[in-house]
Amino acid sequence: MNFQSYLRVFNGLKRAANKVKVPEKVKGGRVEKIGNYFYNIYGDYKAAFLDTLQDIKDKPLKASFYFSLLGTGAVFYKLNPTEASFKELIIENANDLALVGEPIRSKTSDKFMENVIHKFNDGYLRYQNVGLFSIIYKTEYNKGLKLFNAQCKYAKPHWTEFHKSILDVGVLGRWIYIDKAMENYDINEDEWR
Repeated sequence: MNFQSYLRVFNGLKRAANKVKVPEKVKGGRVEKIGNYFYNIYGDYKAAFLDTLQDIKDKPLKASFYFSLLGTGAVFYKLNPTEASFKELIIENANDLALVGEPIRSKTSDKFMENVIHKFNDGYLRYQNVGLFSIIYKTEYNKGLKLFNAQCKYAKPHWTEFHKSILDVGVLGRWIYIDKAMENYDINEDEWR
């Protein structure tokens, strides 16, 4: 559909709205005020829509940039990994490490996954969905702990120190740090020194 066809649709809606006659007993009452309110909203949206179409027509590069930005954001949002995917990945990676013998297992991968599994089992890991990406971060206390230090916001680490507690970042369906740690999990680094 081009610009003119959109304009015809809006004008057709306007003509249909003008043909509707308000009964005399309703005029000046609440129903007419509500109708006028929605008609004004319709007019505002029509003007905004037509202005947007005109801007797209006048500046196609700018419009394509905004549409691509919007599309990229939608893809990031749709492929944002969940907490369940993190749990599945932990289990899958632990099984992969268990299948590799101790002499050839990567110490880095083993230590990283052992740390993640212990913190996960003890309840120190938290999941935060940020919209376009997700964060897994570690805390000092278990979720169920009701001690003063665990509940008081003043006893918690300052927000400038938060980056130190980030354990993993999930984006586009992947968990970055776990994938990096498990890259060569079946190669012992000490064997090649």
